[in-house]
Amino acid sequence: MKHLIRLALLAACSTAAHAAPVYLETPVTYAPGAGVVDKVKEECKIEDMFVREASPFFAKANGGEATIAADADPKASRVRVQITHVLGVGGGAWSGPKSMSIEASLVENGKVTRSTKLTRSTTGGAFGGFKGTCTILERSAKALGKDVVGWVAHPKASASESAAAEPKAE
Repeated sequence: MKHLIRLALLAACSTAAHAAPVYLETPVTYAPGAGVVDKVKEECKIEDMFVREASPFFAKANGGEATIAADADPKASRVRVQITHVLGVGGGAWSGPKSMSIEASLVENGKVTRSTKLTRSTTGGAFGGFKGTCTILERSAKALGKDVVGWVAHPKASASESAAAEPKAE
């Protein structure tokens, strides 16, 4: 019995290792009419933040390979992300909760095959009152990065099924 379980695990791992990688398309952009406070947009550079926070999840899913589409074959599968809304003003946790909403589209062979909208919010976690707005928004970007990778692997999974509501401290 143990031998069969080991064989099944080995087969699952080898199948996962040979799955085609999916890359994050850069640059991440803002959707037309995206609601973002200009000061937060300028100071936090949300689009760059998302790439930075999501890349480790893409790397893990790709077996440590490159995560950015610019580094990949132009025909490779990629995820296109547009930021649709950022709730947050300066003042860190003292100015209320922060959230980020995105639309992610899976592009395969140059065509969008499916899309989803995801939102994450946070108050900053432990010691949130001592964190700035950008640091707090990084938590949402990190959770969204995990959500997107989970959605690519399991299209019917909701955000709550593919990632914890608040990213765990590592």
